[in-house]
Amino acid sequence: MKINVNRKIYNNITNGYLWIFNDEIKKSDLKDGDIVSLYYNDKFLCKAYYNSKSKISYRVISFENRELDVNFWYEKLCKLYEYKSQFYGGNFRLVYSEGDFLPGLIIDLFTTLDSKKVVVCMLLTLGIENQKENIFRALKKMGIDCIIDRSDSNLRKLEGLELRRRIEYGKIELPFTVSIDDIYFLIDPLNGQKTGFYFDQTENRRFLKNISKGSVVLDVFSYIGSFSLYALKYGAKFVEMIDESSFASNIVPQIMKLNGFQDRYIFHMDNAFHKLRELSNLGREFSIVVVDPPSFTKTKDKIQNALKAYFDINYFGLKLVKNEGYFITSSCSQKIRENDLLNVIREALHKQKYFGKLIYRGGQSLDHPINVSMEETEYLKFFVFQINKQ
Repeated sequence: MKINVNRKIYNNITNGYLWIFNDEIKKSDLKDGDIVSLYYNDKFLCKAYYNSKSKISYRVISFENRELDVNFWYEKLCKLYEYKSQFYGGNFRLVYSEGDFLPGLIIDLFTTLDSKKVVVCMLLTLGIENQKENIFRALKKMGIDCIIDRSDSNLRKLEGLELRRRIEYGKIELPFTVSIDDIYFLIDPLNGQKTGFYFDQTENRRFLKNISKGSVVLDVFSYIGSFSLYALKYGAKFVEMIDESSFASNIVPQIMKLNGFQDRYIFHMDNAFHKLRELSNLGREFSIVVVDPPSFTKTKDKIQNALKAYFDINYFGLKLVKNEGYFITSSCSQKIRENDLLNVIREALHKQKYFGKLIYRGGQSLDHPINVSMEETEYLKFFVFQINKQ
């Protein structure tokens, strides 16, 4: 179907904004999931998919006037693979939804030690769900050995879709082993969090090379211990990890043994807020404290509650840093802006009369590109402070 849009929508789309909301185009005779062609002044603008159940009625999926078939997806995915593999070899986020101009689709790529290529897909919208077979056929054409469908995000409920978690194609024994930056990780996309790994912190983890030698590290919200493993690789003497996840508590010992670190860690299966208070009451101190919490809010109305949570976790995390040690903190809440997080940390520092010297500021890794016209694609804030407790 052909739909003409107004100048405002035309300007938004030509600037790279990929969403059209349900009050911006008059209702048309469309079925949910339909692919439509958008025109401005009778000139082709883009293709988008439609869903009346979502506040975002249209999402732009292509600026080419062509069919969204297997060849379309094969070309898109191959181009992304060629670009991103030059930075990250065989383990990275292949598709980052709107950041890669393919809204509603996330694909993580893993390469096992025996060279099997495994992808974990999250199909988040009805328009992408309707392209599932084309996407999976394109991945097979690329030589992918196993496709795991991890489409169980609550975002699917907003699109009127069921949640799904299964191996879609091929066979793989879980967990499988990958090597990232010469560190072994065990990946279990069916039982772990999200796709099984967080690629967005790759560049930030590498920063630990600068400060880890001889350190004792506290890794808060550690999950499977990625920050701990990087610290140990770069010369840390010992790490302590805190996470509530029973999955993490079971798999971390296996990962540590794989890397020869089995005698250099403790895993505390506990609530991070409670454990930090307990460690503080015991007078514990660490050379490096890493605080990498999950998102504390997805919506604007919960921002104040989220900021309070960020204050509490950073306040008690800072108390555990040795004088002239390092405090590493981050936020993956897209609704929390960088200055908001900095203000929280300033308040936590001032309340304890500590000085904080910001020595590194990071964000999401290169395989999570930011569409500069969509602030929704920028979410990760990451800071490293050296702390002075005069």
